[in-house]
Amino acid sequence: MELIIGLALGALPVLFLGASVGLSVAYNKLQARLGRSERDRDSYLGVLESSNDALFVINFVNGRIYQANSKASELLGYRNDELVALSIFELHPREFLHRSATRIADAWEQKGLVYEDIPLVTAKGDVIDVESSVRVTSYRGDPAIILLARDIRERLSLQRKLSTQQAVVQEQNHQLLSSIRYAQRIQRAVLPEAEQLQKIFPESFILYRPRDIVSGDLYWFAEKDGKAIVAAADCTGHGVPGALLSLIGASLFQEMVMEKACTDPGAILDGAREGMISALNKQDAETIQRDGMNAAVISFDRASMTVAHAGGFSPLFLIREGELMEFKGDRMSVGPYEGSPKAFETTRIEARLGDRLFIFSDGFQDQFGGTEGKKIMSSRLKTWIRETSVLSMDDQYQVLSDRFRLWKGAHEQVDDVLLIGLQI
Repeated sequence: MELIIGLALGALPVLFLGASVGLSVAYNKLQARLGRSERDRDSYLGVLESSNDALFVINFVNGRIYQANSKASELLGYRNDELVALSIFELHPREFLHRSATRIADAWEQKGLVYEDIPLVTAKGDVIDVESSVRVTSYRGDPAIILLARDIRERLSLQRKLSTQQAVVQEQNHQLLSSIRYAQRIQRAVLPEAEQLQKIFPESFILYRPRDIVSGDLYWFAEKDGKAIVAAADCTGHGVPGALLSLIGASLFQEMVMEKACTDPGAILDGAREGMISALNKQDAETIQRDGMNAAVISFDRASMTVAHAGGFSPLFLIREGELMEFKGDRMSVGPYEGSPKAFETTRIEARLGDRLFIFSDGFQDQFGGTEGKKIMSSRLKTWIRETSVLSMDDQYQVLSDRFRLWKGAHEQVDDVLLIGLQI
């Protein structure tokens, strides 16, 4: 017994030593944990205060605010100690509480989220629109989120102003577009219906593609004193300015042929030129030299089987038995001129059954496209017309239209396009 008691008493120092060592290890772990917590806290504080926006560290489970920076206090009008006594849900309007909880849950699931549909409420009860950015973290071992709130009131104000201005611009554009479409109706009313040309020339077509809603190109035709008169003109410009000139040009052709009974193409262009000069005489000297139109006029006399042509920078192509002949016309426009005027010359051609005649504006040949982005050019237009002349007029129209469209591809249309084809 005495031996047992002696052994027990001898072991006590060893037991105390072991307990002391265990307590020391536990204490050191606790100190290390506290040290890490302090470092985490200092790290969070450094991040918080370096941000230019309001920043909160929030408990993920209950929304309690662990920390907030001075920007958050400044934005919301709370002292820092007041903020850390609140939860994030107390800083949201009551009607947004459910959405707020949903956003936090989504942020946790997605490891982050950005949204701007939940405002914050200041200490005075003012509502502030913010953009919120949330990312997932931990704080002292507990799940937490970092919420950054950026004041977007100024941005939203600018957006509202921009939206208002855009609405005004859209309304102005709508009114302008309505006016242009009304101008299109007027232009269509002044020009003859394209389908009516087939009453004069059963085998014929008009390929007409305005670049804009209204066109600076015009076609005009009529019958007078046993002769069929057809004109194709390209007025200066396109869009609304060109369309206004086209109305003047159409009225001048109407006046020369139907009112003054003029059927000679050269004389028609002479009269149209004087009328154009008279219509534009109120413009300044620099502008008046630029305005006018290039035009081709043909007159077909069925009794004598004769085609007469006159052109101002506008030729006539004639296809006969697969060959193409070109009649260039004069190198002067139908409009204001410098120096003494020169009369337009009329060229007369003996027609044959099956002859095909083509007059046009330069919009077709000036179109960019193809594999190298180049113009169609007059030479390629001649080739296309000659190659397709073996087809019926309807088929020739379709093929030429398709070739133009495919050549243009993704390129913008550079000008109004007009091509008139007639068969004797």
